[in-house]
Amino acid sequence: MLIEKQIPPVHQIGEPGPPEERTVSLSPLFLVETLRELRKTVGIIYNLALHALDKSDNQEEQKHLHLAMSGAYDQFISTVHLLSSYINVTSPIQKKNTVHCLLEEILETNEKKIDAKKIALQKTLADNLPETAFQDEQLRFLLNLILQYAILSTPFGGRLEIVTRFVACQQVEDLSSYDPLKTGGIEIFFCSSGHADPLSQPEGTQQLAATQQDDASAFILNLIREMIRTSQGMIDFQIDHLKSKTRMYLRLPIERRRLSYYRPANL
Repeated sequence: MLIEKQIPPVHQIGEPGPPEERTVSLSPLFLVETLRELRKTVGIIYNLALHALDKSDNQEEQKHLHLAMSGAYDQFISTVHLLSSYINVTSPIQKKNTVHCLLEEILETNEKKIDAKKIALQKTLADNLPETAFQDEQLRFLLNLILQYAILSTPFGGRLEIVTRFVACQQVEDLSSYDPLKTGGIEIFFCSSGHADPLSQPEGTQQLAATQQDDASAFILNLIREMIRTSQGMIDFQIDHLKSKTRMYLRLPIERRRLSYYRPANL
């Protein structure tokens, strides 16, 4: 028995294949934005149509057309709404750059405190840092604690430097001897410097700042150390009184899984 086997045609480079082989991939964000713009456009047309309809002399026809147009418009908006939500909850987005996003957010939140002490801020942030093993709220709280401590440690008119970088991980052969501190991570370095000048500080604040700063700084530092300890990270803290510098070095464990999230549905 002879069985014929169909061999698909061979296409030359640059020659388009049959229609069923050609697909177009559109990003979910593009689709959602397109639906949003479409909704705006239809809304404008709907409002213009209602405005024109209001000028009709036939009240019965005006009422009938108004109900028909409103029903069609509501159905369209509901369809767009559900389609946008479907795209959001079925299209995973890779989680990335969380450390820098949260750091910038916290710096913006504390901008008034930094400006009030006339602190010169310098940032050197590495590109494409991996994700950490911290949850977002934990990392936000930790970075905020560190910045509060850095602001307290920086004298009026001083300088605050923030540096981030990624230390490449080594290959782990024996999981039983795995040590996160020996396999790299995200390093964050804070350094505050400057000589306190009593004459440059607002009058009446010198003694108050001196009595409150030590207790507040010690409490914040204890919280930072505890969070780093429980997360298997590392912290190094130094105060150089001769050079009037306070340094804090952190190494945070990285998340080895590829994390993703979904945009919320519009319920």
